[in-house]
Amino acid sequence: MERHTALRGASISPVRKPQSVTRKNTWDDLNEREPEIPYLKVERANRDLVCSLMERQDRMNEQLFLNINDMQYRLDDLEFKVEAMSHKKNSGKPEVTA
Repeated sequence: MERHTALRGASISPVRKPQSVTRKNTWDDLNEREPEIPYLKVERANRDLVCSLMERQDRMNEQLFLNINDMQYRLDDLEFKVEAMSHKKNSGKPEVTA
């Protein structure tokens, strides 16, 4: 004996909507006046965070370049002083000729 029901051959899961419809509905949900996820606020906060990180990185890079430039000037000054001292030291000694 076989039992016949109205559900035989019917799918248990609901019919799936096309992906484009689902995406459109999701976008509409996010842009509602009072969505569950405050998309626009989160987007603004993320943008502000990224911009502030980029500005901080720019300031750090600028400071690094200024420090490198300053160190180059100091190195040039030290090399000049060493060279001047070596000339002064060598000029005080009489030259020996053979």
